[in-house]
This record gives sequence, C-alpha cells and structure tokens, in this order.
Amino acid sequence: MIGLMFLATIAVCFVSILWLSSTLGNLVRNTAYRGIVKVIIFFILLSAPFVDEVIGKLQFESLCRANGIESADVSKAVGKKVKVEYGELIDLKGKIMPMKVQNIQFFDTVNGKRLINYKNYQADGGWLMRYTPLNMGSNHPMLFSGACYVDYVERDAIFSKNNITLIH
Repeated sequence: MIGLMFLATIAVCFVSILWLSSTLGNLVRNTAYRGIVKVIIFFILLSAPFVDEVIGKLQFESLCRANGIESADVSKAVGKKVKVEYGELIDLKGKIMPMKVQNIQFFDTVNGKRLINYKNYQADGGWLMRYTPLNMGSNHPMLFSGACYVDYVERDAIFSKNNITLIH
C-alpha cells in the first residue's frame, strides 16, 4: 500500500511538473524557442525539490567538520579525569534546512575547568521530506544521515588513546 501511495505521489508530481512547464512554455511568443523553454522549465521544476537537500548537506557536513569531535582539542585533557555536560538541542538559524546543535563539554573533575568542547548536530529533511507523502512517516534527509554526533565507542576510543578517564 505504501508503495502505491509513493508511486501515486510521484505520478502526480510528474504530471503537475509537465503541465506547469507546458503552460509556462506556451507563454513564450517565439515558437522557435517554445520547446526549449518548456524543457528547461521542466528540468528546473523537477530538480527544485532537491536543491535544499543538496545545499543542506553541504552546510551540515561543513558544520560537522568544523565543530565535531574530530576538531576538538583533547590535548588539555590528556591523563586527566573528566565529567561530561550535555547542552540542550538548540535550533540553528540561517540554514536552508532545519538543523539543531547540542554543545558537549568535558570538565576537569579536580578544578572544574573546561577541557574539551565539541558539538553534535541533527538535521531534518528538506522541503520534499517534510511536506509531502514521499517521506513515508520520516522527516530525515534523503541525501545524508541527518546526524553528526559522536557515539560512545568512538569517544571512548579517543579517550583511551589519550588516557582520559570519564567519570559518570
């Protein structure tokens, strides 16, 4: 049943794009250019719902590289005992897709000084995944996972390599 809904949605979108490109193309007075304009409009309309996913993917990956655990300076925490503090998920402004950020900080258990800081990111899908039946109940992005976070295994490996002890 879900497959039929998916195919019906695709068919309606495709027919709508064909009709709209034909209607807009017929507004061109010069008949020599009318067919070319219709084809150009068709491909622009066909690709438009995916543009926010592509731009959002680039923005998201840039944020992850710049602020994720890979960019965190763990040198201050080498050989120390630390405790973790998880911040709230906060909406990011100025992004093409809805994104949230969470600040993760590790403090020295002895003097309370912040030693490590990095960010986790989460993204919802683009326009197509949020507002059409194509999402099939999920608003995750189509082109990437939508999650940039450090799992405990990866974090523990980094901590073990640097002789950092996490106190719960």
